[in-house]
Amino acid sequence: MRTILVTLVAVTLALALGGCRGKAEPSCPPAKEIATSRVVKNGDTWDVALTSNIPAPIDKVLEAAMHPERGHDLVPESILKSELVGQDGNSKTLDIVARLDILPPGFKVQNVKTEYTYYPQEKRFTTKSIDFKLADITAQYQFEPSADGKGTLLKFTEKSKDKAPMIVESLQKGALCETFAIQVRVVRRALGLEQPPAAS
Repeated sequence: MRTILVTLVAVTLALALGGCRGKAEPSCPPAKEIATSRVVKNGDTWDVALTSNIPAPIDKVLEAAMHPERGHDLVPESILKSELVGQDGNSKTLDIVARLDILPPGFKVQNVKTEYTYYPQEKRFTTKSIDFKLADITAQYQFEPSADGKGTLLKFTEKSKDKAPMIVESLQKGALCETFAIQVRVVRRALGLEQPPAAS
């Protein structure tokens, strides 16, 4: 009888602990642009996995996402510049200047030249930083239809390898989350799902 009780207690504890472990806390603060988030640092490299639910059909979402050069026009409060500086086949190179509210003065405005490569048949595109003094960044955006076919799930993965001494990790993590949220905002506004703020 004692053995059965000990076994039951052990199984109950294992299930309870397993349940707690299975409910990972989101890495990003709540935002309508972010459905799930996992942002962890391994050595000098951040591993990012985020998702976003966009209430529009996949083909329309993919088309909207294929024009990052519209970023400044659609989200001028965060994207100060999104200039197309090169295009070759299914690749585009953009010079982007973004303002991240979470970062302290001196870091808020970031300039990064980024190459976008599109694979429309596979419903995805990739990006990599070409000229960014703080990190080497590679990312993938994979688009999948929602179960009812009316919406789209965006699955985003990124590796960001630090190149220089950086600000505190909590701010770095926040900047990674904010950058993704801004990119989703560009797509949502391109689709007419939300409007830019009124000009002041």
